Amino acid sequence: MVSLNLFRRRQVKSSVLDVPLEKYDKETGLPATIKIGDEDYKPFVSLQETRDHLTFLSALSALRHSLPSSDTDDTPFKELCQQSAMAYAYWVQHVLKERGAGKALSSGELPCLEVLMAWHSHLLNPTIYQEDIGGEYSTLQGMNFPLSTIATAIREKTLPPFQPTTPEHVQSPKQTKWSAEDVGMAIGRQAKFIGHMKRIGWLDEKYWENGVRELQFSIVLYHAWLDLMQSTECKYFLVPRLDIDLAWHTHQLHHGRYKADTTRLLGKLLNHNDAAGDEKLGNGMEVTRKLWKKRFGWEYQ
Repeated sequence: MVSLNLFRRRQVKSSVLDVPLEKYDKETGLPATIKIGDEDYKPFVSLQETRDHLTFLSALSALRHSLPSSDTDDTPFKELCQQSAMAYAYWVQHVLKERGAGKALSSGELPCLEVLMAWHSHLLNPTIYQEDIGGEYSTLQGMNFPLSTIATAIREKTLPPFQPTTPEHVQSPKQTKWSAEDVGMAIGRQAKFIGHMKRIGWLDEKYWENGVRELQFSIVLYHAWLDLMQSTECKYFLVPRLDIDLAWHTHQLHHGRYKADTTRLLGKLLNHNDAAGDEKLGNGMEVTRKLWKKRFGWEYQ
């Protein structure tokens, strides 16, 4: 029987990590419910959502690599990050304002990939995003990032072309935590994660032709990570593995759902600090390894 035997274990109280793959729900490819603390939850993230997210990240990777750059000069990409952030601000302030807030975007209403890239990076800073949609980005309130529709448009090559805007067309945000420049910097930070996904081959559709076991485990591991977060009362800076991070990011793209889920679990909206430095990440990873082994009996590698 295949289970999460990716780790050497000792005997502790059983958890979702001990559920064999053969026991997963045949329709969803995941456990029907996952225990976090004392409660059972349906998985917060689906396999299809994770696959769609990888399709989106693959498009972002291709966009970056289409730009002229070198090992010493990444100026074209940095400029694109800022241009994309300004176009995103314009889209929110003008295009969405005219159509009205809260309504789901149809495939014909999707903005260009560059604007979606900025929206994606904004969402991956959930406490900032929550504050900003109460201000100048209020037209995003109640609007989901349409991941499935975006992935379909990418596969069918139907996203509209990029139309750069200029600073004078974007209002200076008065009631936001982040400016367009801050969003642009966040895009740059997310490029590192996308690079990691490319390095391990997960952005290549052919990688998944022989099955999606690693994605199944990434989602299960993410729920175990949330269980660890709850059991330690969010006292520690817990660092996710790369596969857990993918599932976590996918959850965050559904902001309303993510806010409700993490508030129910943890008593607050769980933030994602994508600006944490190497020292903080390294120390956090060491703490996470120790706590994970203590709670689950598995090595955290």
